[in-house]
Amino acid sequence: MIPIGKLKQNLFFNMNLGDLIEVMKMAATLQFNQFRVHQEPAENFYTLLNSAYSSLPLDVSTNSFFNPPENLPGLIVLVSSDGGFLGELTIFLINRLLDTKRKQDEIVVLGQQGINYLNEAKISFISFESPGDKLDTQRIGLLRDYLAKRYFKQEISRVTVIYSRFINITAQQTEVENLLPLERKEDVVRKGKEILIEPNIKSVLEGWIKLWLDFRFYHIFWSSKLAEYAARTMHLEGSVQELTKINQHLRMEYFKYLHGLSDKLIRELYAARVVRRNN
Repeated sequence: MIPIGKLKQNLFFNMNLGDLIEVMKMAATLQFNQFRVHQEPAENFYTLLNSAYSSLPLDVSTNSFFNPPENLPGLIVLVSSDGGFLGELTIFLINRLLDTKRKQDEIVVLGQQGINYLNEAKISFISFESPGDKLDTQRIGLLRDYLAKRYFKQEISRVTVIYSRFINITAQQTEVENLLPLERKEDVVRKGKEILIEPNIKSVLEGWIKLWLDFRFYHIFWSSKLAEYAARTMHLEGSVQELTKINQHLRMEYFKYLHGLSDKLIRELYAARVVRRNN
């Protein structure tokens, strides 16, 4: 049996730990609400961007954007978190990465959690700095330029992103999204005036791809960050509930021990009085 002093010490420690976790949960909930309000991407711009793409008159010079050589390696971008208290979220991402990766594929990782896991597994990768809570567009631009440059030079055949998609506060889904190659659009019958393309359709399409990657990555990082905050909030809530159950058990053991001591003391006092009376 645990000594009463140790029981009391564990009980007070867990109570203080529970208060700390409760504060962390409130902070994570506040971050979640603030981030969701102020950082939401503009869906209207995405619609207009796709509309502009559907109007581009494609020709033979753009075939490489749709049909890259199949013998080239693919590139997988893993979007993970820099912080902890995420439960199994990072493990789900890593498992999805290992299931998706082909033998010759390369890996790009954002987020310290993903870097730590891959280092432990001794899997080679290239790391980029995460955009952070403010979704730094310069950091997103560095990733975009790296991917676009390698794709335009036909060094890679595809770009796939693995991230946690936010569904709601209690649910996140590990998502695999293929960004490149582009899907070849259907032939569109254009009416009205002919579209003038300068300097050429290939350069215009390259510029459109970079702009589209900018928006897609911003949306991916936004959804991933929301999923991170939500997962952290729910993980901390689970920790609070688990700690409450442990404290209830410790409290029961503590008072059971006190009751046992009191009962023993009463019986000893009563026995002493009986002995004195008989004498």
